[in-house]
Amino acid sequence: MAMFKCKMCGGNLEVKDNESVAICEYCGTQQTLPKLDDDKRVNLYDRANHFRRHNEFDKAINIYESILSDDGTDAEAYWSLVLCRYGIEYVEDPTTHKRVPTVNRVQYTSIFDDADYQSALKYADEYQKEIYKQEATIINEIQKEILAISQKEEPFDVFICYKETDKEGKRTQDSVLANELYHQLTLEGFKVFFSRITLEDRIGTEYEPYIFAALNSAKVMVVLGTKAEYFQGVWVKNEWSRYLALIKNGAKKALIPAYRDMDPYDLPEEFSHLQAQDMSKLGFMQDLI
Repeated sequence: MAMFKCKMCGGNLEVKDNESVAICEYCGTQQTLPKLDDDKRVNLYDRANHFRRHNEFDKAINIYESILSDDGTDAEAYWSLVLCRYGIEYVEDPTTHKRVPTVNRVQYTSIFDDADYQSALKYADEYQKEIYKQEATIINEIQKEILAISQKEEPFDVFICYKETDKEGKRTQDSVLANELYHQLTLEGFKVFFSRITLEDRIGTEYEPYIFAALNSAKVMVVLGTKAEYFQGVWVKNEWSRYLALIKNGAKKALIPAYRDMDPYDLPEEFSHLQAQDMSKLGFMQDLI
């Protein structure tokens, strides 16, 4: 009997040999299981699922792809890639206490057309396949609702990406700098997405439709920060990595890193090919505009 962590809540699962579906005794979720034929694979899955549960989707993707490089017939690894691509986070419903999916990385592509989803179905057994189909149907409906809302939004010129609060929940210096940048760019006539102001009347609703719409419409993203770790914040990275993916896929957009009070060499490696701007430099705003 193998020990494996629940991919929803992280609780310990006792998995019987050759079992492909299990129910977690802690959160009550019925879930599909990977091939657990060796300790290395178990450890890789536990690590990848840990990153996915904490919304560090890109880190998780690297591990799932590593698993597939060793075994290209692991249905659960393909399904896990799908969960990361669509930014699926399972949250507890306060009424039913069941874990329900939310979508944090909406795609224009339907989940049913996703190549990894189709591979998951191809290699799944009948029990896994049924759960994958049920989950995909729920995710597809959520996605359609998000896309419907996003299509009603006016396009933006600039998206400001930054970290709003620190570990203690206090407002960061980055937030203050982003606020100043927002007002200066707005005075110049740009339509700017700045979550602190743009989303202030959206409290109590899902933010993803509005973030998705802004990411796809904005021609420029300014990623600003005063500390290396702020650039790597989960939701900060979620935004700029999605924007870089749009550029990689051919979108005519520009990402501008802007830093202050830090070494530019501490910026994310993904920015190494980009021209960064020092916000403390005289004339920064003029150069940016």
